[in-house]
Amino acid sequence: MGYDVIRLSGLQLSARIGVLDQEKAVDQPLAVDAELRLDLNAAGDSDSLAHTVSYADVADLIESIVTSRSFHLIETLAVTLVQAIIRSDSRIEAAAVTVHKPQAPLAQTFEDVSVTVHRSRAEVTGSAEVTGRAGLPQPRPEVSGVYDGELVDDDPASAVSAASPPGAEHEVTVSTPTASLGYYGRTSLAELGHDDAAADHYRDPDLSAAFPVRSVLALGSNLGDSRSALASAVQALEAAEGVVVVNASPLARTKPVGGPVDQRDYLNQVVEIETRLSPHELLDLAQQIEVDHKRVRSQRNGPRTLDVDIVTYASATIDSPRLQVPHPSAADRAFVLLPWSWMDPVALLGGRPVRELAREAQDYDDVVRLDQ
Repeated sequence: MGYDVIRLSGLQLSARIGVLDQEKAVDQPLAVDAELRLDLNAAGDSDSLAHTVSYADVADLIESIVTSRSFHLIETLAVTLVQAIIRSDSRIEAAAVTVHKPQAPLAQTFEDVSVTVHRSRAEVTGSAEVTGRAGLPQPRPEVSGVYDGELVDDDPASAVSAASPPGAEHEVTVSTPTASLGYYGRTSLAELGHDDAAADHYRDPDLSAAFPVRSVLALGSNLGDSRSALASAVQALEAAEGVVVVNASPLARTKPVGGPVDQRDYLNQVVEIETRLSPHELLDLAQQIEVDHKRVRSQRNGPRTLDVDIVTYASATIDSPRLQVPHPSAADRAFVLLPWSWMDPVALLGGRPVRELAREAQDYDDVVRLDQ
């Protein structure tokens, strides 16, 4: 018995890929073929795109990975692509990706060098279950032109004041730099009755990393010149000792989640860093950057000049009175997930694709990508 296939052949792209210096200095042409194995009976009966996987979305995913990341080997690129494709939609039972490198550095005359990788869903995810998820989530349409400037002329002191601290009714577990007044309510694992909150696999938040680890941070602002505030926060991270900024997402304009109804829209951004700082040291740095940008906390979910939240720290789980990682509510917030997915299309959170989580978030339609 045969099986159904969606095939995308000869996708023409360019990237700096290779182990030689000259390969790293100049973009080289690549071609990518992708083959997706899935059940197309529903699509054949309904004639509806909702019942199949969009090959345009697959092409966008491949292009975003090839153009946003660097690789030494086309083998690694092929594995990365096939894993991302399978994880992008749970209806895909298996996939194959071929990466062609027609200008490989060989002295002999040749037509092509290519690598083909086949993977099943069970090999990629550890499970063969297919749940019929919807297709690849797409970023909101890009907005052309200059941001309308409504966040530029505010006096930060006009909306918040350090003289009026939050009352007892606003006390929550502090889990990120802005937890007491952040976007989201938080409850620690211990408060939820999880006996494994102190298990061995939970990381000591005061333990520095033995080697640089990756951490994802979420930035937000809706007071003052928000665009400049986010750019300044990234610069502050770059200047901090023990921190290297690896990647930064495009800006997103988002509607406030919770808080006063008359708040202005936020600008949000996600940044990936490498650091040897301990989680608590990174938290201290994030809080200091907030303070340097005149952040004050007087109203839960209220407007702020700058938010710097720790979303992930390597693959660690942290549950201290000061910090929870992964961020307890990030998986439900498109204003974090969508910029993150634009920055890293194959990112995972809690074992699930960030792109998929973004599509499920209630605020998905309230997030708009801005031109830089």
